[in-house]
Amino acid sequence: MQGIEPKLHMNLTSRVEYYRLLIEAAEDPESQPSDVINQISELRHLYDEYLLNKKNLENSIKNYREYHNDLRKKLTSRLRELRRKARQK
Repeated sequence: MQGIEPKLHMNLTSRVEYYRLLIEAAEDPESQPSDVINQISELRHLYDEYLLNKKNLENSIKNYREYHNDLRKKLTSRLRELRRKARQK
């Protein structure tokens, strides 16, 4: 699974912030950055959602591995017991 690189996200958000500052400094009423500001706001929301999902996925993978390893160990020990009993008969 390939994820979103934080460096790329931060690069874009810093460029948009710089753009917003330039627009504000120009104080030009005709240059309305609302569409870009709205898009970066949505992008930040999506990135936060991505980070939350990524954290949940990592936790799920960790829980799965722990459960899998515990079950494998139990099964292995029970199989050994059954083999020993089968040999003794």
